[in-house]
Amino acid sequence: MRLIFLFIFLLSISMPGFSQMPDTSAAAPDLATGAITASVQLDRKEVPQNCTVKFILKISWQGDLKRYEIKKVDQPILTNMEMIGSSASNWVGEVAGVKQAIKTYEFILKPVSLGMGYVDGMIIDYHDKVYEEPHSLVTNRLEVKVVEPVAEKSIGVWVFTATGILFLVILSGGTFVLIKRKREREAERRNKVMTLVPLEDKYLDELQQKIDLKTRNSGEAFSSLSKILRRYLSERFRIPALEVTTQEITAELSKLAVSEKTIEQVQEALNSCDVAKFSGGQVESGALERAYTLVEDILNRNKREFIESTN
Repeated sequence: MRLIFLFIFLLSISMPGFSQMPDTSAAAPDLATGAITASVQLDRKEVPQNCTVKFILKISWQGDLKRYEIKKVDQPILTNMEMIGSSASNWVGEVAGVKQAIKTYEFILKPVSLGMGYVDGMIIDYHDKVYEEPHSLVTNRLEVKVVEPVAEKSIGVWVFTATGILFLVILSGGTFVLIKRKREREAERRNKVMTLVPLEDKYLDELQQKIDLKTRNSGEAFSSLSKILRRYLSERFRIPALEVTTQEITAELSKLAVSEKTIEQVQEALNSCDVAKFSGGQVESGALERAYTLVEDILNRNKREFIESTN
């Protein structure tokens, strides 16, 4: 096996374009919402004239995944380069409890002549469905140096190389199978460890453990309930829910296009907690149960949405 890895290593370092130098630039976020950005990148700073370079455009945002509609992404304007291929992909998911969407566009570029090649800044038109307004993002201009072409291996060399690799693989077939099975088991173990757990489960457990609906000290119960909800909102939506008023929290949630039902439930639950705080715990009968039910409903609904988005 050591011979295999040494052989593959020597082969790989002799191939053109093996080392890649990133060149990235990020566009300024949308000033109206601060939630959507575009970034561009070349996968190398120097490219031989007979090789290619990859230009990557990424458009991403957080929060409501259906909020933005990308209207137009033109082909890049090139100098001393020509496009020979392109592709596009979408990714949606959740990181630390925050929904995220990423659209990736890749363009394969081939140099025309020696010197400098350029990819002009791109204009990305999109539509904000919340405010029903059109906006644009502008990316930076990127450059790449086109250097002398590298020698290409003949067909005979490639045939000889492939034959040698095949011969070595056959000789070490048993070891290869064992290594493959070991890696598959390791990958399966990592997948199990990386299985995402809804953030809401943690707060549902805390809600049940810390809030006693039969307690005589309703003031303390309301205080604990308020802290649980505020910490959840802070972690779930990345807002400063621990330091601001109820009105400021609902305003921040509205900016993130959170559903009206959730905002109303948050406002009612926190208002009940505020009333209990300033009245020394003297509240109407059933007020604690009502606030508890509102918080529980918020957590369960967001948990269902998370599970649906990951399936």
